[in-house]
Amino acid sequence: MKADAPTFGSLLPRARAYVAAVVVAGAGCLVAAAWQVRLEHAGLFAGLLALAVAISAMKIELPLGRSQSNLSLSHAVNFWALFALGPAETVCIASVSAWAQCTLRVGERNPLHRILFSMGSLTLTVSIASLPLALALGPDGSNIAALVRAAAVVAPLYFFVNTALVAGAIALSTRQPVVQVWRRNFLWSAPSYLAGAALAAFAAAASARGWFAWLALLAVPLYLVFRSYHTVVARLREEQDETRRAMDVQLATIEALALAIEAKAGSTPVHIQSIQQYAAILGEAAGLSDADVQAVRTAALLHDIGNMAVPEHILSKPEPLTPEEFERVKIHPRAGAEILRNVPFGAPVAELVLCHHERWDGLGYPAGLRGEEIPLGARILAIADCCSTLQTDRPYRPARTEAAAAAVLCEYAGTSFDPALVDLLIARLHSPAPAADAPPGGAWTRREGMDVLQDIAGTHREEQALYEIAQALGSSLGIDGAMTLIQDKVRRLVPFVTCALFLGDDTAGYVCRYAHGLGTEALLDWGPAPWSEIAFRLPSCADGRGAHGDELTSLLPCRLVFEGRAIGGLVLYHTVPGSFTDEHRRVFARVSEQTAAVIFNSKRFEQTEHESHTDPLTGLANRRSLDRQFAAGLERARQSEGTISVIVLDLDRLKEINDTYGHEAGDRALRAVGAVLRATVRKNDLCARFAGDEYVVLLWDCGPDYEARRVLELQRAVGAYPFEPRPGVCVSLSISAGAARFPVNGTTFEELLAAADERMYRDKASRRSRSSGRLPFLQHERA
Repeated sequence: MKADAPTFGSLLPRARAYVAAVVVAGAGCLVAAAWQVRLEHAGLFAGLLALAVAISAMKIELPLGRSQSNLSLSHAVNFWALFALGPAETVCIASVSAWAQCTLRVGERNPLHRILFSMGSLTLTVSIASLPLALALGPDGSNIAALVRAAAVVAPLYFFVNTALVAGAIALSTRQPVVQVWRRNFLWSAPSYLAGAALAAFAAAASARGWFAWLALLAVPLYLVFRSYHTVVARLREEQDETRRAMDVQLATIEALALAIEAKAGSTPVHIQSIQQYAAILGEAAGLSDADVQAVRTAALLHDIGNMAVPEHILSKPEPLTPEEFERVKIHPRAGAEILRNVPFGAPVAELVLCHHERWDGLGYPAGLRGEEIPLGARILAIADCCSTLQTDRPYRPARTEAAAAAVLCEYAGTSFDPALVDLLIARLHSPAPAADAPPGGAWTRREGMDVLQDIAGTHREEQALYEIAQALGSSLGIDGAMTLIQDKVRRLVPFVTCALFLGDDTAGYVCRYAHGLGTEALLDWGPAPWSEIAFRLPSCADGRGAHGDELTSLLPCRLVFEGRAIGGLVLYHTVPGSFTDEHRRVFARVSEQTAAVIFNSKRFEQTEHESHTDPLTGLANRRSLDRQFAAGLERARQSEGTISVIVLDLDRLKEINDTYGHEAGDRALRAVGAVLRATVRKNDLCARFAGDEYVVLLWDCGPDYEARRVLELQRAVGAYPFEPRPGVCVSLSISAGAARFPVNGTTFEELLAAADERMYRDKASRRSRSSGRLPFLQHERA
């Protein structure tokens, strides 16, 4: 017998126990027989021993799939020895014959456990088959009738015991039913045993009567039987080879298409083969036959083929799916099963694909099966898929270790997964036993095949990135938000260290509007420059090198053109010289086409956003911006126990300026006051036009003394501004002011505004009482 495992230790535990038991039993029979050998017919014993060795060398390899056995006519010699010499001598001859069969004229050296098993099984067979021999032969063992009777009794028993022992070893090694193995691979050989027993009976009768000339005639039928079986087996092997080649082509075609589909979906061959390997490990641990393990492996290869019925944007979405999107995803097991239902796999692969998202607690899909209602192969596939997927990078999480994946499986055992199968997999992963062989890789294990899959995956990533960038066209994103999204998508396609966006035109030059990565400060400090300079210029930090001692040495520029007009450009930088290839340039150019539209819309969005928060007359913040920024500042002040000063300012006697010099002069006065206020307040403070001739200044975290000083500074700055309502005429402007502080004078904007407004009107009344009433602040035309 040729087992699939090369060493005794690599056999399954039950196969090891079986082989050991047969070897021990056979050794016991051999020892017992050796004590009983009398050698009364030493010449015949030596002749039969030599004949057994010679015939054993002329064996026929039986093609039994993964496990193989040898067929020879040595059993005819064993029958002859039984009839002519007795059981003890025959056991010795059979053991030597088995040794010769395993060691002489073999293409590959058999390991010791195979040789010992063959010797043990044959000695055990002879010992058992000889039990009814004495009864069958009777007192006259050389009588023709007695020999025929003995052959009729011993031959079937010998056949059943010998083939059953070998079939048991094959079945335990390959996890197949022993009866099925015996019926498929050994039943057909029964005639050879019966014919061998008949010839042995004739030979025993002839040798007992001295008919040695007739014995020579036995060589002819023996040779004919040998040649006929050799021809039949050769034809059988040829048919099996053709069938195997056809199956290999079919499986390789399925594998190629499945891996191409998975590559398009973003999966890698390593991920698919990992699922197959975990499925095989768990299938073997669960006691599945080889055919069932192969079915689970095939289902693992094709388990997500139904994703072709799910839109790409849902499969590639990095964010959590909406309920509607998840309902669409749930159709993929049924779609995959329908695709595979008419494929003649010879195993229920479609059923495993259909049920691989069912849960142990009945909350899975598509049918909501519970517990053992789910096919065993589908339960195995679900665990293997989860274990492998957890160790694969996803847009929403990094890959986990095998130990972390095992912990997740344990966490969901009894809810999502069969707890007994989870325990089996964990025990197998922790055991030192060798893992299951990886599935045949065919062309896809070659470098060229992997390159093709990488090309398919790269094309998918490119299309997905372009789609996601195009989606940003309908989003309300500023330039910073748009660039954050764009550089994240570009990074999937083109590796870079720094990304920069330049905006402008060919007339005024281009200025860096956004930068991220090494050399950012240098990029943002660049003044306007023509694109021809930017496309060849490398940035550096203050010390001339990157933050980690890496200098930016290569760049990939691409102009942004929208509706035929250049609006800017994108530039990628890298620390590795010559890191950007022609393929990177092609992909980046395609991305830039979409990016130009996104950046143009982002510029318009920022402009609209700015206008919606800006007073069109003065350029100061408007009431909407004031409300929003006060609300944010109020939240910070409450959390940090800070203060906010609200200063209400009113331009004095604006109506008189309008009546005397016209509304255009009044508007210029409002703009002038706004410019003075903007120049006087701190950068982090806020100055807004509130309504009409009123302004509001927000001071963050200042004391009452600073607040009072700031009010006087604002009034003096406005009073010192030389405003000319018309050429040659100067007018002194003034503002009335009132201040209120959070939380002393109020806790809401309305309360603070009311308190400051009241104080502003008191200040205005005080200033008005000091004036003469006829525009004393107006000055006559200059001489």
